[in-house]
Amino acid sequence: MDEADEGPWAVAGASAGRLGDTVRDRVARELRDRILTGRYERGERLDLDAVGAELGTSRTPVREACLALQTEGLLRMAPRSGVTVLGVEPQEVLDNFLLMARLSGFAAELAAQRITGAELAEVAGISDAMREASQAGKSIAEPNWRFHREIHRACRSRRLISLIAQTGRSIPRTFLEVFPEHVPCALDEHDELVEALRRRDGDEARRVTERHYAVPAELVSGVR
Repeated sequence: MDEADEGPWAVAGASAGRLGDTVRDRVARELRDRILTGRYERGERLDLDAVGAELGTSRTPVREACLALQTEGLLRMAPRSGVTVLGVEPQEVLDNFLLMARLSGFAAELAAQRITGAELAEVAGISDAMREASQAGKSIAEPNWRFHREIHRACRSRRLISLIAQTGRSIPRTFLEVFPEHVPCALDEHDELVEALRRRDGDEARRVTERHYAVPAELVSGVR
């Protein structure tokens, strides 16, 4: 599974075994997620040794991860002041979700015309599994990731998938855990999207997908 295969919320269970994945990559994903959800506040100083101990690794991969996040504008590293969280502004969070909405909406529109019967059955099965997991009180983060990933793959556009993967890095992977109250709405929208794909209705698939990101955008940007 390469980076271009990632859905909007790349979860540890689904991406930890990715070819070429390193400790630094895993640490970077965790730190990025904490920054995007506001767990690390702007201006907060990070102790590399403390972070390493918490994540069960040494200082070196934590430092390398911080260097990577510095290039993304999320952290600042300086010889005397150490590592400082820069974070993201609420408008940036909102813009990231809106961009993902447009890209994923276009992918869903294309998928409605290009998805195969086997792929549609896979997407529908994941949607059903998500509802069962939610009713059982289990995490739906990973099946949610797979649900969107399969739709993105079905659009058959490598360029579009690459853009989605790049934008998806700025979307908190733990969103559904931070805002569990959004889960029922998300599951209903998944059902609507599956039905639109089944009808080969590209316009409806795009509309449902774009709406799917509207509430998350407001929720996440509102807590910052």
